[in-house]
Amino acid sequence: MSGVAYMPDMAMTGIDAVSDPRLRGLVDYWAVLRGADRLAPDRHHLDPAQIQHLLPWIMLLDVLADDYRYRLVGTGLDGLFGRALTGTTLRQSWPAHLGDHWRHWMDRASRQACPVATTAVLNTRRGRLRLDAVILPLSNQPDRVDMLLCGASGSSMRRQSSPLLRPTDEVVADELVSFEASVLTL
Repeated sequence: MSGVAYMPDMAMTGIDAVSDPRLRGLVDYWAVLRGADRLAPDRHHLDPAQIQHLLPWIMLLDVLADDYRYRLVGTGLDGLFGRALTGTTLRQSWPAHLGDHWRHWMDRASRQACPVATTAVLNTRRGRLRLDAVILPLSNQPDRVDMLLCGASGSSMRRQSSPLLRPTDEVVADELVSFEASVLTL
């Protein structure tokens, strides 16, 4: 990971690590659904009516043996990424230099059933961008995480308004400047 600022793998922090109020609201909602005695909430516990204002900024991903499939991606995120991700996998959608960091933390969230907060800064052809995200495990089975509920928000550090990233063939030129992640202790 040369050239990329990276927070150590064992970092743990509280809800204060989530600065975006929408993402913080999603974490709070997830924590209430999980309760004190569950590994993670079930997908069927999610009530879209209760989080309607967050729907454009959330994703549901299926946990596969060696990848993650975007089952549902909000319209706000499709606009932010400049393309539809629903139905694709993480490996199909992002080159390794961008996806490997998120994959590592998605693995952590799914294998250890722990919520994760991430922040990435990217240089693109259209300027510098900051992407904040939360990765929240869902368990439709009693003993394993089989889905992830993710929320993301992006903010431009540039003058020109345009999608965060472009079609996959153009994403290869994007550079990850920094990536920080931590397990959330709630």
